[in-house]
Amino acid sequence: MSSVQKVKEFFGLVSYEEDDHDAYYADEAAYSAAPAPSYADRHTMPYDYQPEYQAPPRVYEAAVVRVSLRSYTEASRIGEPFRDGDVVVFDITEVQSADAKRIVDFAAGVCFGLRGKMEKVAPRVFAVIPENAHVSQMELERAANLR
Repeated sequence: MSSVQKVKEFFGLVSYEEDDHDAYYADEAAYSAAPAPSYADRHTMPYDYQPEYQAPPRVYEAAVVRVSLRSYTEASRIGEPFRDGDVVVFDITEVQSADAKRIVDFAAGVCFGLRGKMEKVAPRVFAVIPENAHVSQMELERAANLR
């Protein structure tokens, strides 16, 4: 069939000529492979979920470390003993207001990062307590020289 004839057929100018001479049109399908076996569930044992064993949290008597700061550059004196698992009571009474805010922010970040908690012992005196350490308010006040 010429390309002009195909264009005419496409636009409907002449009737469409069907090719009746498809060599494989009327042949029956012949398959040489055997059919797949039918699907059957595998017999499996029911699964009982049990979480992994976790050791109980370590509880110990943490040492209470007292730190008096004079500037923000000394803030690492809070983080190092806290990272080692000790309770840190820090006094920022001698620090200027802007640096005091930065120190408290630093201590709060250390607490968050190591899953501890922060408590206010007195005005401008704070304590950072590790996750599994147990210390009373009286011990914190004694470490801050308030009692």
